[in-house]
Amino acid sequence: MPVSKPFVIATSGPTLDGRNISPEWITQMAATYDPKVYTAVANLEHYLSAVPDSIFGAYGKVVSLSTQEAEIMGEKKMQLLAVVDANEQLVSMQKSGKKAFCSMEVLN
Repeated sequence: MPVSKPFVIATSGPTLDGRNISPEWITQMAATYDPKVYTAVANLEHYLSAVPDSIFGAYGKVVSLSTQEAEIMGEKKMQLLAVVDANEQLVSMQKSGKKAFCSMEVLN
């Protein structure tokens, strides 16, 4: 499966649904993520079916998380980056523009 380059999956600050992602959360997620303990998967719209051939199956796994600081509209923000080991279906969806963006779930 192709492994991605690091890409931004979250930026500190307010979210569209009214929550706030703190810079500390981002730092903690990157520092504590260990796929040997818990492996995050790429799925479709936050659904993960128990049926292997479902459209809501896993499309890859998160290999690693890291952080970077970015200036956005004149303000410094912390960003969370992921490296994903993607399957061919995910690569195909991305190339065709069907799933141009990603989102994440935070478990605490």
